[in-house]
Amino acid sequence: MAGAGVTRSSSVDAESTGLRVSPAGSSVLLWIGLVLLLAAELTVLTLPFNLAGNLEEKGFWASVLFAAQRGIRPTFITAVAVTIFLSWPVLQQEFRRILNESPEIISVRWLAAHLVLLGLLISGTRAEGIRLNSMADWEGWLLLWSVLACGALATWLFSALPPRFWVRWLGRSRFAFLAGGAAGLAAYAFGNWTQGLWGPLQRSTFQMVAMILRMSGQAAVNRPDDLVLGTSRFAVTITAHCSGLEGIGLMCAFTGVYLWSCRRQLRFPQALLLLPVGAISIWLLNSVRIAALIFIGGWNQDVALKGFHSAAGWIFFNIVAVALVWTSSRSQLFAKTPESQLNTNPASGYVLPLIVFFASSLIASMFLFGSRSSLSAIAVPVLCALWYYRATLFSLRWKPSWISILAGGMVFAIISLMSDASSADASIGTSLRQLPMPIAAGSLLLGLAGSVIAIPTAQELAFRGYLARKLVAADFENVPFNQFTWFAFLGSSIVSGIAAPNWIPGILAGMIFALVMYRRRLLTDAILAHACSSGLLFLLATATGKWSLVG
Repeated sequence: MAGAGVTRSSSVDAESTGLRVSPAGSSVLLWIGLVLLLAAELTVLTLPFNLAGNLEEKGFWASVLFAAQRGIRPTFITAVAVTIFLSWPVLQQEFRRILNESPEIISVRWLAAHLVLLGLLISGTRAEGIRLNSMADWEGWLLLWSVLACGALATWLFSALPPRFWVRWLGRSRFAFLAGGAAGLAAYAFGNWTQGLWGPLQRSTFQMVAMILRMSGQAAVNRPDDLVLGTSRFAVTITAHCSGLEGIGLMCAFTGVYLWSCRRQLRFPQALLLLPVGAISIWLLNSVRIAALIFIGGWNQDVALKGFHSAAGWIFFNIVAVALVWTSSRSQLFAKTPESQLNTNPASGYVLPLIVFFASSLIASMFLFGSRSSLSAIAVPVLCALWYYRATLFSLRWKPSWISILAGGMVFAIISLMSDASSADASIGTSLRQLPMPIAAGSLLLGLAGSVIAIPTAQELAFRGYLARKLVAADFENVPFNQFTWFAFLGSSIVSGIAAPNWIPGILAGMIFALVMYRRRLLTDAILAHACSSGLLFLLATATGKWSLVG
């Protein structure tokens, strides 16, 4: 069987080709399943205590428990991410080494032990009958839960890779593990510190929105004690989530990633000014968003609440992010060599059609509430963007393969089976009968073009054509389409999955499209596979109204 594993005799080839040598395809699927299982466990599991009703004594240990309940997930995720980042070369070497030693490295026995411990954890976490009447009882339950949690994590790790891999990695990366733990604790402390910013930002946002309303000449409803603001026709309450702190955090994270990834092209320390500029800009636009929500609500409450309220935040975030990157890359203050002095950016043809797709999707969702009509509205600007950058598409080699069709059918089955159909609309056939024939036919054709041509092409150009190669080397144009690294494969698949309506099947779909591209060194194979799956999903949506699956 091709690709069944790597034997000791192939150690030289494995070292020379890096991560091109991979275990069996079944092992890859098992690894994906293990990662998704761990993500689900971190999301679902919490400590099996209710501090409000279960503990009669509250003191130091109770506060430690409360802190652990709130902070264990962000602390753990941050620590793991930093550790992997700092020890990435060692991690690669040890992974190659373990593959050379034995092709069968996933242990069913360790996985069975993990599932047993997981069942005990879930039973304890969800138990309703636990009533802790003394500190001694509480400490006993906490000790048992902690031991089970550590055992579950250890057995999960040993399921994915043998214990000797983890021992070697830890032994060679002590500093990275210590730094990761420190970063996790620092992230937890920073998160607690930012909690104190909710109130001041909430009140500052209230004052800013009130000033915008006064400048526009609106007769405002203003109740500062309740943080209620608006007009006589539509008013809102400025809650903590409206303070703009979440947007500031996202913008700082985005800017930090941008500064790191483009550190060779940017001037430092001047480029650090982008952090406060981005944070202040997103906070000001958040106030503009709330004021616009009030204005739109006075005109049409459905548009304000069902469309604008949910989409405007992401629109403004994308505006600030794109403006930040575009301005800094063309400014002599921030860029060592501004793009205005360079030739045309080769990434434009791969990335800008996707940006147009995101922008048009957000705008359409503001007024069409994500209905089936939004697909037709999205198709036109994306098709125009693809036509404008048609040179990129024409430079690709188009050679259809039946593997692409099979891969598209597999993705269609995964998405249709794993996605929630609770948000289904009425069948498109019912609504189209109410329209004149030319309009109905045009809407159907535009929707089909958007689903089969525009969206798949824009996404594959960006995620597989650009991102998967950019994660291999900065000069992505010289990276062949079959250049495989685990970082590029997983990174591009996760990013494309997050951008999908349902992220878990979206990540799996991204992995399949990437493997199709790697197989024959053709990006067009991934585009055709994506087009096939999207076309089948469009037909399913046409028949059943499950429009949450499309796009």
